[in-house]
Amino acid sequence: MEPQRAQEDHVVSLVANYAAALHVGAPRVRFVTTPFGPCYEALFNRIEIDRGTLALPDALLRIVVAHEVGHATQRKSMLLDFAWTVLCVAALVSIPCMVFATSPDEDLWRVSVPGAGFALSLIACRKGWRAHGAKRSAAFELDADAKAASICGPASALAALEAMAERGHIDAARLHAMRARLAQVEQ
Repeated sequence: MEPQRAQEDHVVSLVANYAAALHVGAPRVRFVTTPFGPCYEALFNRIEIDRGTLALPDALLRIVVAHEVGHATQRKSMLLDFAWTVLCVAALVSIPCMVFATSPDEDLWRVSVPGAGFALSLIACRKGWRAHGAKRSAAFELDADAKAASICGPASALAALEAMAERGHIDAARLHAMRARLAQVEQ
């Protein structure tokens, strides 16, 4: 068996083992050539692993895979967030359409007021959506880091986060949270 195929099979078995440890259905694994790092796709219950991640030393690869499987435990929350976003966008679009359809036949009113209302609503909601999305994303990442640390140990998880930070995939807040978790365990 070629080395890359053996490594891919190893990752698939890690995903199955970690999913069993976290009591969640094992997500499918897809190997990609993009340089964007690993990710979990809740809609398809799939983990994508890039070639750079696949080339990591085994100890770091295990942590990265455990982290991505940790996201699978959040699938319902992620899908609910997605559904709420779609519902809010649909409401934001449909309200001006209903006003447009039910207003009198005066052209200026029928076009400009609902259109301006839609534009103002979109601008007002966008900042809130972005802030909420960033907050939820950070919470999901910290939770997945905690689950990876529970499976593989906080010291190993911190080493993997530092290695992924060098690749530009990890922010300082996640490193700080894992260092705090490690300090708490050591005490």
